[in-house]
Amino acid sequence: MGELKDKDGDITGGVGGTVTSSVDVSLTPKEAFDVFADEIELALADRGMQIDRTGAEKKVMQRGVEVGTVKEWKPGERISFLWRPKTWEPATSELVITFSQHEGETTVSVEQRGWGHVVGSDAKELLGWFTGEMAAPLLQASSPDRLGDWITDRIARRPTGARSKDVYRNPLYHWPNFYAILDVLALRPEDHLLEVGCGGGAFLHEALKSGCTAEAIDHSREMVRLASETNRASLAGSRLKITLGDAGSLPYEDGKFTCAVMTGVLGFIPDPLQSFKEITRVLKSGGRFVAFTGSKEMKGTPAAPEPAASRLHFYENGELEDMARRAGFVYAKVEHPMLLEEARKAGVPESDLVMFKGAAFSQLLVARKA
Repeated sequence: MGELKDKDGDITGGVGGTVTSSVDVSLTPKEAFDVFADEIELALADRGMQIDRTGAEKKVMQRGVEVGTVKEWKPGERISFLWRPKTWEPATSELVITFSQHEGETTVSVEQRGWGHVVGSDAKELLGWFTGEMAAPLLQASSPDRLGDWITDRIARRPTGARSKDVYRNPLYHWPNFYAILDVLALRPEDHLLEVGCGGGAFLHEALKSGCTAEAIDHSREMVRLASETNRASLAGSRLKITLGDAGSLPYEDGKFTCAVMTGVLGFIPDPLQSFKEITRVLKSGGRFVAFTGSKEMKGTPAAPEPAASRLHFYENGELEDMARRAGFVYAKVEHPMLLEEARKAGVPESDLVMFKGAAFSQLLVARKA
């Protein structure tokens, strides 16, 4: 982990006004560059900004307006932008990211140069911008609430980053519930499956072996990308479609699917009843729905550690069944499958099998539409 430094550079009377942030990380400059380039594209996209590579120059666009132009893109060394923060005036600044190695670490520095010309010549206004837009967000980002949210999003709620890609490419500890769901669904070639919250696409890959067709949705850009890589052949063969979207507003017509599945995401969904209603809507008559979630007995265990455990909602059996019926399912029943054999089949290490020895940890909602 690197030490985060944030300093105001030469905040003067608006003449220069350089703002600098840096972090030291135990990576080579090339590794740091690759991680930064991947992360910044995703982070900008989540904030309504895109790096457009269609022209001769890379451009940063916001709502169709060019806000920056990439002037340098030197892997392992440097990225620089000509930045246009004002659409109403011609003021520009220079944004420079450098990657420099020293004593086995790489310092990644971000400098916004000439910011005083943009904000104004009054040093107090420049310092006010720095305090409100840089210093206070940094303090908030390092507070328990925000840091806990970031960690939870990063590893589970909206998985992002190299570590999450490694985990969700083949989520070993999810395979036991994947097998349990597939056993209940008993997929056939004529089935059209919907997965809500597809993660890295491992479940889809296994489900498609049945010969069915499928569609999937996830709200993490990185997971949509990873699921697409994992299921490249099925996408190319038009047996699968993966969409970036929200579980509470499914972009599908009524009665499209014969079955639907949700695994490991229910506890994070802010309005599960709305999501269940949407799933009911897009299922055909007689369509079946299976959702796997962890029971409250999991809280605080390695399967649901902090800080994610405090941000998960754990349901009672009756809550899940009632919610499914209110959403329009005529049949709804929570089962507690024993997953020990499935865990062994998945290759879970012997030392971790204890998590799968009791049925109380697992909740499998099985529902059917009229």
